[in-house]
Amino acid sequence: MPAAMPSSAAAHRLLFNQVVTDNRISWKVEGVEKTFLEACLHEVTVNGWEGSSLKALSWRNVNETLKIEHNFIADQNQMKNHYDYLMSKFGAFLKLKNKTDNVSNATTNIFNLSKEEWELQSKSNKHVDSLRRTPLPYPDFCTQLFEGATATCIHSWGPTS
Repeated sequence: MPAAMPSSAAAHRLLFNQVVTDNRISWKVEGVEKTFLEACLHEVTVNGWEGSSLKALSWRNVNETLKIEHNFIADQNQMKNHYDYLMSKFGAFLKLKNKTDNVSNATTNIFNLSKEEWELQSKSNKHVDSLRRTPLPYPDFCTQLFEGATATCIHSWGPTS
């Protein structure tokens, strides 16, 4: 019996040698996350916001930038999910950074917390635990992109919290 043909989207991703598992794409391809954040920042500057996210036209422009610069294919939902994840992770990063008793390494963006402090902070924000394992990527870009947005999102906290 012949092997099943992959869907057109899967075949398209395979054509570009992009890592795809269970319809999930890997944002860990070198340079992709930086390009993504830069493109989002550019789009916010040029086209503004739609709520706390980008406009539909902006998502298409970000997608095109990723295709051209990295042969990286993502649909709007995948980009929006990653954007939301980074915004949430930035909120957790900002919360830890603004705590006066926490010391962070500016070079590595790693926080020096005791096991007990990590557990306590993780209870209040699920994204804190991800910072324990992996630092926030490109904190300067995230600050520029998300600083105003995190304060306006429902069920999140902002810099003034």
